[in-house]
Amino acid sequence: MEFGDYRKEVRRTLPNLGGNSIDNLHMILGMVTEVGELADVFKKNLAYNKPIDWVNVEEELIDVLWYMCNFANINNINMEQAMQNNINKLKIRFPDKFTQENAIFRNIE
Repeated sequence: MEFGDYRKEVRRTLPNLGGNSIDNLHMILGMVTEVGELADVFKKNLAYNKPIDWVNVEEELIDVLWYMCNFANINNINMEQAMQNNINKLKIRFPDKFTQENAIFRNIE
């Protein structure tokens, strides 16, 4: 599935809780919740040697994307343009590849 198609499909399942403020809060809290569930998988692996359930990891990761896309939908954020802006920034910050030095001493101009 293409990203743009996914974004259109998730809009169909976006609940309207009564306004942008409450809808934004719903999406933000949803992202935090799903990232917490994703982190829990790795915490249990680290602390209890529980094997990583990669099917669950994929599900939690896509749940985060659902909330992100619908946050963008609510706020009319062009995700494709935002993705390109991010790549442009990273090309400046890391012209060849990631380095710790460039991560620490960032060129923000």
